[in-house]
Amino acid sequence: MLVILYKGYSVLKCSDIEKVYQLGISLNVGSYNLRAAVLPTQNDGKTNAEYDIQFMTGLSKVVGLHLGAKGTFDNPTLEVMTQFLVWKSKNGMNGFSPLIEFEFPLAKDAPRKVYTLVGFSTTFSNSHVAFNQVLHYSPLEDLAEGSMSVVMKVSNRIFIVSELLGVTEKGAKPIFNLLGCIKIKVYKNFLIGIGYQHPVTTNRDFSSQYILQPDLFWKR
Repeated sequence: MLVILYKGYSVLKCSDIEKVYQLGISLNVGSYNLRAAVLPTQNDGKTNAEYDIQFMTGLSKVVGLHLGAKGTFDNPTLEVMTQFLVWKSKNGMNGFSPLIEFEFPLAKDAPRKVYTLVGFSTTFSNSHVAFNQVLHYSPLEDLAEGSMSVVMKVSNRIFIVSELLGVTEKGAKPIFNLLGCIKIKVYKNFLIGIGYQHPVTTNRDFSSQYILQPDLFWKR
């Protein structure tokens, strides 16, 4: 979620919508993005504090690195994902990238120490709107998870995000959640996102979830 989602980061223009949400193209070498989301999550009348921290950079022209930590303090998970760019449009705003991800559950009662996921991501965008998609598959769990999002630029400082997230696994009904978010450009390379996520299926992991996510970009 709000992941996201990279090229150079000049003052606004086309790169602004890429800052908000782009998954299909990795960051350039020497460019960095740090996103730290706080997620108050309600389930069965109780509210838990979850988090999702993502750090992204480019290792080469075609390889991107994503490092993450998410979950709760009692049940955290570390993530390492490598993204391989195989196609990018001439304007640099559309792309397709296969990826491989390793998840490391840190809970004491975790059934395994590592899970491997494979998948791909795409993005199709211009200076006003972006369409993004990402899909992961875990062969060990026979589980697939993914998301589709639309980002619209309302003004030079305001962006609207709508996203559908889903997960399905063998022997269980699928879970789908709908997310809405507004992202505000506070400074040239600093944005804040405020959002809300709600399940749209009877099978669900939570009742509702609020999102507060600052995004920071910088270049070496």
